Amino acid sequence: MYQLATVSSLCLIVFGALYLYWGSRAARLYRSIRDQRADEDYTPVATVILPLRGNDPFLVHCLDGLLNQDYPDYRVKIVVDHVSDPALGFVRQYLRKHPHPNCEVSIRHQQAFNCGLKNATLIQAIQSVSADVEVVAWLDADVLPHRRWLRDLVAPLRDAEVGIASGIRWYAPQSTNAGTLVRHAWNAAAVLQMLSLDIAWGGSIALSRSVFQDPRFSNTLSKMMWDDTGLKSIADQLNQKLVFSPTATMINAESIALDSSLRFITRQMVNARFYHSHFWFIATLGFVSALAQTVLVGLGLLFLYQGQQLAAGLVMGVLAFAGGSVAFSIYRVGSHIEQLVRSRGGEFRRHPLKTVGYLWLMPYLFCGCLIAAIRTRTINWRGVIYYVPAPFEVYINHYEPFQKPAPMSVRAELENVSI
Repeated sequence: MYQLATVSSLCLIVFGALYLYWGSRAARLYRSIRDQRADEDYTPVATVILPLRGNDPFLVHCLDGLLNQDYPDYRVKIVVDHVSDPALGFVRQYLRKHPHPNCEVSIRHQQAFNCGLKNATLIQAIQSVSADVEVVAWLDADVLPHRRWLRDLVAPLRDAEVGIASGIRWYAPQSTNAGTLVRHAWNAAAVLQMLSLDIAWGGSIALSRSVFQDPRFSNTLSKMMWDDTGLKSIADQLNQKLVFSPTATMINAESIALDSSLRFITRQMVNARFYHSHFWFIATLGFVSALAQTVLVGLGLLFLYQGQQLAAGLVMGVLAFAGGSVAFSIYRVGSHIEQLVRSRGGEFRRHPLKTVGYLWLMPYLFCGCLIAAIRTRTINWRGVIYYVPAPFEVYINHYEPFQKPAPMSVRAELENVSI
């Protein structure tokens, strides 16, 4: 019994120490904002791509930010999935009211035989960029870009060794329903891993010319289901660095139901399983920490029942250290992000006590999502059914133009994922 407690305690101590290390690295990244100012002179000619399938709830705010960037020379390519997609009419109506001289709207014609629809859209748009474009960026429709978003995102590309710059996703929900807080708690912990393990986020990406013009980039993208997690391997293949821009941290305040939240997390894990070399490290860490936590909770209660207060106290101390390390690291990074967002004039909501409560449940929810991710071969994303037996074997089993979802009593993220 004592040997089991010792082994489990060591596992959780290592787990907590890892999160303290990851949190320290993330905090250092955000502290570096104070020591460096965005280079006002580095504004290469840029093209920004906005792929659309479906009329996202915050699309109008996305367009407001995207078409009013503090950037001297950038073009916008909005590519809608299908001519009957409701997003097309919305965008055209928006541009009639708010015309933009360098905004082009088109329909996706690139066939997605062996990749996700977003990847096909990106390839199509990149193939048509002007010869003078030095940077290609893209964003998702649920991203609400601030005035300096593009400047902040491309700033790391000034370094010739950096070929890919990624923004950072952070959920700061207004709602406190279970699904929304579960996604917030998972993402907050995941961000610390992503920053240390170079796992890019596809919601805000910028590529240098040396990357987007290299045929190896488009060839690899044309065989992948998703556009972001695999960017690290592409950067390595092209002898380029992938870095994160902390000032391009984007806040998402959307709500989501619990079942959709768990499917969202599962999909992120499928993405990592297919396209990132550290997936099994992440999975092993998740399984071992959940098992160790369960064992120590059980042993702690048993020690109390047997009157072994010292042993019970030591066990509870280890549990408190592991949970506290994660909570402290998240709170520390969240404080830096709050300062950043408020300096931009944005709003930022925090629910620290409720988040800590869900953090204790996350190891078990995460393990369930991991098991589902390991078993997943079929993905239903916004009405398109993909069969993905291997990372670079992507097949579309069913495609239909996007249809508006039925009204929901709770405003939830626009996603229909069944994994």
